[in-house]
Amino acid sequence: MKFNTETKTIGFCEINYESTSEQSVESEMILPDYCPEIKRILKCTISADVLSVQNSSGRVTVQGNANIRLLYIGENDKTSAYEQIVPIQKIFDSDKLSSGCAVNVKVITDYVNSRALSSRKVDVRAMLTFILKSFKKREESILTSAYDCGIKTLSQDYNFSDLKSVVEKSFNLSEVIELEADKPIISRILNSSAYIVVKEKKTINNKILIKGDAYIKIHYLAENDSLCCAEHSIPVSQIIEIDGVTDNSDSLLNISITACEAISKVDSKGETKLIDISIRASALVFAFESAPLSLISDAYSTEYSARNTTRSVDVLTSNTDFDSIFTNKVVLESIGVSVDCIHAVWCSDIKYNYSIKNGKCYFSGSYQVTIVFKDSDKEQGVIQKPVDFEFAIDLKEECERITCYSTMQITGCSCSVSGESKIELRTEINASGKILSNKIVKYVSDIELLENKSDDTDLCALTIYFCDKNEKVWNIAKKYRTTVEAIIEENSLDSDIVPDKKTLLIPSVR
Repeated sequence: MKFNTETKTIGFCEINYESTSEQSVESEMILPDYCPEIKRILKCTISADVLSVQNSSGRVTVQGNANIRLLYIGENDKTSAYEQIVPIQKIFDSDKLSSGCAVNVKVITDYVNSRALSSRKVDVRAMLTFILKSFKKREESILTSAYDCGIKTLSQDYNFSDLKSVVEKSFNLSEVIELEADKPIISRILNSSAYIVVKEKKTINNKILIKGDAYIKIHYLAENDSLCCAEHSIPVSQIIEIDGVTDNSDSLLNISITACEAISKVDSKGETKLIDISIRASALVFAFESAPLSLISDAYSTEYSARNTTRSVDVLTSNTDFDSIFTNKVVLESIGVSVDCIHAVWCSDIKYNYSIKNGKCYFSGSYQVTIVFKDSDKEQGVIQKPVDFEFAIDLKEECERITCYSTMQITGCSCSVSGESKIELRTEINASGKILSNKIVKYVSDIELLENKSDDTDLCALTIYFCDKNEKVWNIAKKYRTTVEAIIEENSLDSDIVPDKKTLLIPSVR
C-alpha cells in the first residue's frame, strides 16, 4: 500500500582509511673540513618534515625531509654540531582513498642510533613512522515520519550534530628574522619548533576566516660555544573554503605544524645573525550544525497489518567544547649523571589517546624530551627520553560513548635541577577540540503495509482490557489497532502511562 513518508539526510564524519607505515633512514654523515673532528658524540636526533601530500584517487604520496642533527664534542673540546637533510617519501595505496577525502599525515621518530666510524664519519640508523588518517563525509537517509493509511508512529527527538563538511588545507608561512643585538652569532642550529594559536575565527557562507599567530622557538649553538634560544612570531591569516558552512555552523579547527625549518644566513655585516624560517601547517576543519532529528521507534496501522524494519544509527549530540592549557610536571630520576646546569630543552612527537570514565574524558599519551646539560665535571651531555602525560576534561553530560575531535600542541617546556640525578620537567600542552556524545539508537527505517485489510466484522465498538500498573497506552493501542488519543479520551486518563491496575475500555476507530 502506498502512503506518505518524510526522510532526512544527516551527515557523519567517517575515518574511511587509517594506516601507519614505518620507514628506515640510513645515512653516513661525513663532516666537512670546516667542522672539527669528532671526539665524543653527545646525541644524534632526527626530526621529520612533511613538505607535500598529494592525494589522487586510490593513492596518497607523502614527501618530506628527515633532518639529521649531530651534536658532539670536537677535537678542540668544544661543543659542535652538524646537520644533514635526507629526502623521504611514503606512498599509501588503497581503494578507500579518494580525491575528495581530507587527508592528515603525521611523522614521528621511533628511534635513532649513531656511531662514529672515524673522526669525520658517522653512521646513522633511524626508524620513522608515518601516520595517515583520511576523513570523509558519509550521508545517511533517515525515515522521520509516515502518515496516511491509518499509520501511527512513536518518535523520539534528538538534537543531532550534523556534519556539513570536512576539509584539509595546508598553507606555508615564511619570514627572515634578525637576532637581537645582544644575541651571539649563530654557529649551528640545533632545533626549531613551532605552534599556532588561533585568536579569531569567523564563519561565513562556505568559508572560514582564521587569524592568529605562529610562535617559533629556535635553539642554536653560538660561535662562543654557548647554547642560545631565539623566539619569534609570524601573523597567520587564512581563508579556508568549506562547502556547506553557514553562520549557524559550529566549526572545529585542528591546526598542526607538519614542517618547521630554520636556516642561518649572513647579514650585511657578514655575521651569521639572520634566520630564514619556513613553516608548513595543516588545517583540518570539521563543520557541524546542530539540527533536530526525530527517529521513529515504533509504528503500526489501524487499517492494515504492518511490518517494521529496524536499523541502528549513531546519534551524535554536542557535549563539551574545550580549549585549555595543561601543565605536565614530571621528575626525571636516575638519569645516570649529576647535572650541574641545564642549557636547553625542547619537546617533540606528541601522541595520545582518549577514554571516558566517571563523567570525564581522559587524555593520555607521551612526547619526546631532549635536554642539553653540563654535569658536575663540566662535561656537556644530552638526555633524550619519552615522557608520559595524562589530564581530564569534565563532560557536561555523562554518557557511555563519545566521539572526540581534538588537537594538542606543546606550547612551552622548561626544566630545572631538583637534586642529584634528578631533573624536574614542566611542559605546557594546549588541548582543544570538541566532544560529542555517541549513542546507538535503534529506529524504524521502513514500514510495510500488507495488502489485505483485516476483517472488520470481528471488531467490537468497545473492548474491555485489564491493564497492569505503569503499562504504556501506546502498547495497548498497537495491540488493538486503535489510537492512543482514543483510549485516553474514552478512559479520562491523565497521561499515556496507566499508573495503576485498572480496567480500560478500548474503542475501535475502524
